[in-house]
Amino acid sequence: VYDLGTRRFTLGAQLLNLTSREQAVLEALIARPGRVMSKEQLADQVFGLDEDASPDAIEIYVHRLRKKLEGDAVRIVTFRGLGYLLEATGD
Repeated sequence: VYDLGTRRFTLGAQLLNLTSREQAVLEALIARPGRVMSKEQLADQVFGLDEDASPDAIEIYVHRLRKKLEGDAVRIVTFRGLGYLLEATGD
């Protein structure tokens, strides 16, 4: 669950401990429900225009988020060559 007011994520009753970059990736995916976001789009939102960061760094944040979201009712799906999508699993 994402609380927009506090910008915090919880899994069940437990607070999800995210780095600021992991949080930015997850917020970007939440903001575009049902839509695939490319690594470049995510990198622009996470790093902004001020930082020269590789979109490949997004893969690392997505990997970490997947581990932290295990067992939750959402998952991050990869669309090869296109990007990532946050999807409800129905659990």
